[in-house]
Amino acid sequence: MKSGAALDFFHDNAQRFIFFESESPGVGLRRGQVGALHALAAHFCADSEPAVVSLPTGYGKTAVMAGACFTLRARRVLVIVPTAALRKQAMRSFRSLDVLVKHGTLQLEQGTLPEVAVIDARVTRTEDWLAHSNADVVVATPHAASPELPDVVAPPDGFFDLVLMDEGHHAPARTWEPFIRILPRARHALFTATPYRLDGVKLPGRLVFYYPLKRAVEENAFGKVNFESVAIPQYASREEIDDALVARAAQIFARDRAMGYEHRLLIRCGRIDASGPLAGKYVAAGLRVESVSSKLSPRAVEAIETRLREGELDGIVCVDMFGEGYDFPQLKVAVLHDAHRSLVPTLQFIGRFARTNGVRTGDATFIAAPQELESESDELYKSGLQWDLLIANVADARQQLALRAEEHLRSFEEGRRPSADYDSVDARYLLLPQHIAAYVAQQPPAGANELEKIGPLEVVKHWESHERNAHLYLARELDAPVWSRGRDIIDAKHDLFLVKYFPDTQILFITTTQRKERVYSSLVEQLVGGNVSTIPFARLRKVLNGLEQQEFFSIGLRNTSPVATTESYRIVAGSQADRGVRDTDGATYCQGHFFGRGEIDGESEVIGASSGGRVWSNGKTSLPDLLDWMDTLHARISAAVVSIGRSGLDRLPFGEGLTDIPLDTVAADWSRDTYRGNPTVIVGDDEHRRGCALDLSITGIRVNEDRQSLEFLVGDDLISRRITFTPHRIPQYFASPDQPSIFVESRDGRRSRVEEWLNDEPLVFYTAHLNTFVGNTLNRRAQSQGASIGRLEVLDWQGCEIRVEFDVRDDQRRTVQRHLRDHLLAEPDIDFVIYDHRSGEAADFIVGKRSGDSRYDIGLFHCKGAGGPRASGERVDDVYELVGQAVKSVRYQVLDEFVRHVKRRTQANRGGGLSPFLRGTRDEAIAVLESLQPIDLRLTVNCVQPGLSAAALDARLRMIMAAANDSVAAQQSSLSWMVSA
Repeated sequence: MKSGAALDFFHDNAQRFIFFESESPGVGLRRGQVGALHALAAHFCADSEPAVVSLPTGYGKTAVMAGACFTLRARRVLVIVPTAALRKQAMRSFRSLDVLVKHGTLQLEQGTLPEVAVIDARVTRTEDWLAHSNADVVVATPHAASPELPDVVAPPDGFFDLVLMDEGHHAPARTWEPFIRILPRARHALFTATPYRLDGVKLPGRLVFYYPLKRAVEENAFGKVNFESVAIPQYASREEIDDALVARAAQIFARDRAMGYEHRLLIRCGRIDASGPLAGKYVAAGLRVESVSSKLSPRAVEAIETRLREGELDGIVCVDMFGEGYDFPQLKVAVLHDAHRSLVPTLQFIGRFARTNGVRTGDATFIAAPQELESESDELYKSGLQWDLLIANVADARQQLALRAEEHLRSFEEGRRPSADYDSVDARYLLLPQHIAAYVAQQPPAGANELEKIGPLEVVKHWESHERNAHLYLARELDAPVWSRGRDIIDAKHDLFLVKYFPDTQILFITTTQRKERVYSSLVEQLVGGNVSTIPFARLRKVLNGLEQQEFFSIGLRNTSPVATTESYRIVAGSQADRGVRDTDGATYCQGHFFGRGEIDGESEVIGASSGGRVWSNGKTSLPDLLDWMDTLHARISAAVVSIGRSGLDRLPFGEGLTDIPLDTVAADWSRDTYRGNPTVIVGDDEHRRGCALDLSITGIRVNEDRQSLEFLVGDDLISRRITFTPHRIPQYFASPDQPSIFVESRDGRRSRVEEWLNDEPLVFYTAHLNTFVGNTLNRRAQSQGASIGRLEVLDWQGCEIRVEFDVRDDQRRTVQRHLRDHLLAEPDIDFVIYDHRSGEAADFIVGKRSGDSRYDIGLFHCKGAGGPRASGERVDDVYELVGQAVKSVRYQVLDEFVRHVKRRTQANRGGGLSPFLRGTRDEAIAVLESLQPIDLRLTVNCVQPGLSAAALDARLRMIMAAANDSVAAQQSSLSWMVSA
């Protein structure tokens, strides 16, 4: 409290300030000023959060700041300004209050004015603050008064009850923010023309009032601003450009003086070392000009400013001085030797010249060379534009985006109490990737506030927006680094998760900074009970809906053969990549992904999508922008009218949603990444039973009656784990805990249960007709016209028990395998025979021999016992499993892959298992194989089924056998059936 009586100037004179709106020049306040005062008063009636007021540059912020002191009945006010020049200007304004008195809104008794103090040196003692106890207003810059500086002390708590920040967009800065933090009981009002920053950092507090620049222009609050474009030769030097600008500036200045205007020149230069020589050019042109820079002392700058105001100078050359907030109405001619690169300072700079409160001043003029400009403000520097409206439209459009973003952020409230370490985390500063996992959920998210874990991560903070049906989670994972076995060193890793649900369409979008399938699975399992499925590509591709002028940089073509030895996944990249898709590709490939650009409503957009239910674009973005993007994508996906422009993608099928699992699902195979990486597996509880994933078998596939799930076994010859696959739930793969354990080990040593790993590396399932499905997308294979069933070889099965494939207890029993073994070993020209019958096999028997045409023939023999005592041509079960095995084994037509398999399978390992040579030796076989060129190897797949009668094959069997032959032939291999007569 101040000493003496009646010293609370603003509080005691509040009733003498009567503000009203008027359109008459010099009477009352402008509409935007009146609105700002009402907004501030209303805000502080119920809220203590800092208030942000946005008024156009030059519109009269000072009058609002002074008026707010009365409406808020302030007792002592701290005014923070960015520069010494503005400090002096603010001191004058508050000491005289002319901005209110001359407009008839403040009626004071004679000689009654506030006591205004100025801090022009650093405050290093509390006593320095207390020395201003009798002041009504204290004006300071952060450089002198910010407690963030090491030798500056903070004002006593409660010393100020109102803090006004001029050019408040600086508030997030290191030396500005402490004024809000160290005076928590004061009311804080931030005044700015641009409540957005180039770095995207949000201003603290709530935007309580924004007055559009276009509205201010319409009420004639600004003078006219003209742009003079100076023509410059294409290859002109820097000096020639400067000379042309100087000459044009001298002409404009002389013109204005001849019209009786007291105008001054403000010449902007980009470098301090260039300002002196540039001033010399203006002097040589007959103008009284000096340069001003931060290298001059405050006293020298003030002396130059005084000479400029008094008319002793015609202009000044400066580098970012006399900029924001500076009020000098005679500055009416601007010469831009170096333009601002961004919109914010451009608008502030222009605002200096658009003021209408000067005596003997006319329209403002900007002089620049447009071809020199490459900046965010480019569009402003073009001849023939109506600058006042153009500037207003540009500024207001950007501000509306900022306002919308603020509304989005306001809709998010903190959920359960966050961890104390994360209490200060603000969602407005978080950036998320433009990457979405898209699902269809059977129910809305529930229990979001109770979510404590997402996979291995602990939820430490949660925000919820009921308005946007969205949840944002911040989670962390604490774990020892892979190079430490102890727990004395812990790494902390943080990730973000955004979940948004659209109840009308049941679409669920998830964006996360950790894109692992098991993490997605954990999230949806808890929020919607796993009752979700990824959006099929046939629907997801509608993210292109409405995009014109499409051009694709990358296209993925997925081979529709269950096993592709040519190109399992072909990527076409480059400009207009879709033009690289051939008309014939549709018979072999379907769409896997696309990434490109298009135009919509005149705006360019980059977007990609994949058959795995993912949509993405470039880079990271703020929470409000990501939510808007999600809304846009949802509208396209769910639109009744679809307009997807024509492109090379039209030549490729894109799969269809899998509603029911096909009953004739006969086999499954690992993903292509599994074959590339071949990760380590630990089977059972024995740490020493380590092997390769490719040595495990996928067997026993059984589709359940409702066709919404299937079961299968994964394992080796000793241990198998039963796993369930459900295409319309997340996770799609799961197993009961009582099943034998099988773990997959990643390269960094982390282990996952095999079903968890399959959610990241999903299997390829295929049917007897060789249609395939991954997840919930089905791809139908287009069979070649007139496909044959392949070669039929009739064997004599006399004495063979055709219903028994093998007998591990009696090697001499005449089973199908024993019968075939004797047949193969009787062949004289075979180099080697490998018995590979065990989990992870390429075939039951592998045979190699040199052919007469310098090629090397590899035969893979798959055996199957007959389904009845006699040969028949009607039992489809006799061929189902063989078809799957045959098509899967075609991958061994690739020489390197075949050699790796032979080496791995014919060498004993700690986990057990060895595929023996029945003829030939390991060293001889490997030496022969390694001497071959890839083109030398020729593969024949042999399906051995004595239960098939060559003479009695019915149409159903022929169709299935023809599909298998067609698929094998498409991979440049041959298929042979060894059957009965």
